[in-house]
Amino acid sequence: MSYKGNLLIAKPGLNDEYFSKSVIYLTGDDPFKGSVGVVLNKLYEKKLNEIIPEIDLDMDVYMGGPVNQDHLFVIHSRPDLISKGTYIGKDYYWSGNYKEITLALKNKWIENDEIRFFIGYTGWKYKQLRSELNNKDWMVLPDKDLNILKWEDNLWKNKLIKADKRNIIWVNYPTNPLYN
Repeated sequence: MSYKGNLLIAKPGLNDEYFSKSVIYLTGDDPFKGSVGVVLNKLYEKKLNEIIPEIDLDMDVYMGGPVNQDHLFVIHSRPDLISKGTYIGKDYYWSGNYKEITLALKNKWIENDEIRFFIGYTGWKYKQLRSELNNKDWMVLPDKDLNILKWEDNLWKNKLIKADKRNIIWVNYPTNPLYN
């Protein structure tokens, strides 16, 4: 079974500096090859115009994950403007022609909620994600209504409750309960 296109919701108490209270969109998942995704709810400290000065847009960039953080990755919904992207589900495309991306942004042909930039990505090797799911580190949530290209406040809390209403007791769980 593939979880591609679903959300991974970090369980409360996941004691991982990077993934605590994360929501990940799985862009690829093969139980025999591995899994790939991006964190949706962690902002990067720099804006797009600070990373790519020729794109004079004050767009947010997100921390996609701890893998390959020296690269900028993109998900978009405009294959009519950006060719060579890989379809990842629900009208979303991974990557694409860099020149077309910059041209579309410079000319404002693409809206903020049609493209999203990530520093790095998340990745799991063969059987690693299945092991973490068996350990109950993550909850899988098929969410067909979420626009992954648009920021949503309190995403982790909202999806945690959507996954199971009984999780409401955990929404204010401190990142590190030892500091409480």
